[in-house]
Amino acid sequence: MFGFRRRRPVAAASPAPAPPFRGPARAPLYLVSMASYPNYGDELIARRWLEHLARHLPEDEVWLDCRHPGTASALFGGIHPRLRVTDAVFRTVEDSLRGSRRSVEDIVTGLGTPLYDAPLLALREAQSLHLLGGGFINAVWPENDLIIRTLRATAQISGAPLIATGQGLAPFGQERLQGFDHVSVRDAESAERLGLARGVDDAYLVEQEPERDRTGPPELVLCVQSDAVDAGAFERLLGYVRRTVEASGIPRERVRYVEALPGGDYAGYDRLRDLVAEDGFVPFTELWRGDFEPAAQQRWITTRFHHHLVASLHGARGIALTAKSGYYDVKHRSLVEGGTGWSIEDGTGEVHDLDQLTEPASFAAAVAAKVTEAHLLYRGA
Repeated sequence: MFGFRRRRPVAAASPAPAPPFRGPARAPLYLVSMASYPNYGDELIARRWLEHLARHLPEDEVWLDCRHPGTASALFGGIHPRLRVTDAVFRTVEDSLRGSRRSVEDIVTGLGTPLYDAPLLALREAQSLHLLGGGFINAVWPENDLIIRTLRATAQISGAPLIATGQGLAPFGQERLQGFDHVSVRDAESAERLGLARGVDDAYLVEQEPERDRTGPPELVLCVQSDAVDAGAFERLLGYVRRTVEASGIPRERVRYVEALPGGDYAGYDRLRDLVAEDGFVPFTELWRGDFEPAAQQRWITTRFHHHLVASLHGARGIALTAKSGYYDVKHRSLVEGGTGWSIEDGTGEVHDLDQLTEPASFAAAVAAKVTEAHLLYRGA
């Protein structure tokens, strides 16, 4: 079923031996994700993998390890019929940093943590350990390297293959995903760093490229984040968006503001609400539930990477705003290089004529590449 041979298990250097491995026919697939904060991109990636496994491996038990299992249960409940949600990896990291201060390796191998030994045992019994994609293993959040160390320690006990897909590692920290059985990255910088061929983001894991609906008058969709930005970037980008909207000629009733990170994106809406339709604010929950759909007749101006990816996948033209140099510029550039046609702006340039923005190319190749990768990793899927 799984696309890799299992390693030969290594005995734990611990007085508490690992339980017998139950075998690939019964052991769960284990996904580790930054989803559940929530933040649209992380949630979308997790949903893509869960939907794929539900279509092709519905009988397998799937565990999703994330920061907030309660939120994840509400977001992902019902997607896979045998989904279970936990936080063993993230509790291990938190305990190491701010609790017992033991190393994550000692916690995983030695146990002795009655509050979450049972989830740790489930982690150690998984048939595969899969770090889902995103841009969270890098110099911006060095504590997240402990996630990788936790997975390595687990694999040393169980022999489970280590997988990482759709990773974005810039700006680079210490972690290079050594010892992983499979790694794919989504941008050229990360590919060069690890000596790999460049892949694509995990959000391209869909059955087929969506049809492009160009019916209806042009709409303008906005989002300017206030979190994870360079000093002064928020104000600069707000000014740029305001000038662009005012020059666009698109009437206020056809302007929307779509939230990706609850709260973190509301500040931008609050500053731009006079440009947005009275009912034009789309909170994360409405976006997540499909009450708002990207479409080809839309024009987007957004700082959010997965807004850029999903909107362009549906054929929308747009402007990607870079809020943090060395991080968001790398992310957005990876999509433009993949054919979105979007302009990348830091808020210092001239405003664009939205009617002259480039139409995205086809993403059939990106979709096919990600589906092929999923088949490689999960045989029968």
